[in-house]
Amino acid sequence: MKILTILIFSGDRISVGNLLNDIYKINQSNFNIRLVDWGDNKKILKEKKKIYSHFKKKLKNLKIYYHKDNWEIRYFKFMKKFNSKYTILIGDDDRINIKNFPKILKYLNFDFSGITVSFSNYRNNKDLKIKKIEPTHSIKPFDIYNDISLIGFVSCQIIRTSLIGQNFSSSKKSLLRSDFIQNFIILKIIKKFNNWKILNLKCIYRRMGDLDTFIKPEHYISRLKSEYSGYLIPLTKNFSHLKSNKIKKIYKTIFFKNILSWLFLSIVNNGKKKTFKNISQLRKIIDEPFIVKLTLFAFYIFPIFLLNFLRIIRRVFIK
Repeated sequence: MKILTILIFSGDRISVGNLLNDIYKINQSNFNIRLVDWGDNKKILKEKKKIYSHFKKKLKNLKIYYHKDNWEIRYFKFMKKFNSKYTILIGDDDRINIKNFPKILKYLNFDFSGITVSFSNYRNNKDLKIKKIEPTHSIKPFDIYNDISLIGFVSCQIIRTSLIGQNFSSSKKSLLRSDFIQNFIILKIIKKFNNWKILNLKCIYRRMGDLDTFIKPEHYISRLKSEYSGYLIPLTKNFSHLKSNKIKKIYKTIFFKNILSWLFLSIVNNGKKKTFKNISQLRKIIDEPFIVKLTLFAFYIFPIFLLNFLRIIRRVFIK
């Protein structure tokens, strides 16, 4: 049994060749590589099949599957499918840090329920060539108050394969409520086994700036609602033992690290009235924590150009 399955979901993008090339540059003896192609564009698929044929000769552990169903069905079918100790799902537009990724092997020898690894953002291939001095890496237990926002990054989650299967059947109805399927699985595993780790080693390059997939304005609202439900539903379901003030503390972390940016994008693309009408179906604004309520009020009354200015200032401040 291999210690890790690298599972790749690939749509209508040629960029998957770059990811496969990253994997080729590391020692694959401990890894299975499984690629699920769900693209519809026949011209792109023809080009991709040439890429697959090329890498099948170079990657002995590579297998290709073709599956046209939606994201949720693919996740259900493939995340628990493979006979490996751990599984990581990586998107075809993300990349592997070939210097750091192999270092995870020593942690996979432990019986953790899962590990969230760190990432660096990139917009183009030039960003991948920047050589940064990595600090000594460390691993720590998952902290529900500070780390919950990290589990939403799909390509950074190394999950104990056997535990995925154990927690699918009882969670299936909840999984369909959000695009963040892994959040439901991970939070349930964390609550049940209390053995999830956060590794600050940057193993993944995460593609940024690809918002072209949100073609229709409604897609921004759908994503915003998914951010709410994908974090709050599994949180309240699995950590109902926490007091109300503790849940609010966690929620504030989620709001400012995950939800806020999509709130802005939804307002830009759908307008304030439609955006707030939709989020009010999920949350009663009057019951929000004071700082969140104040922020929502500011978003409602401030003009978009001012909100955009504040967003830029916030980015600079965070950096």
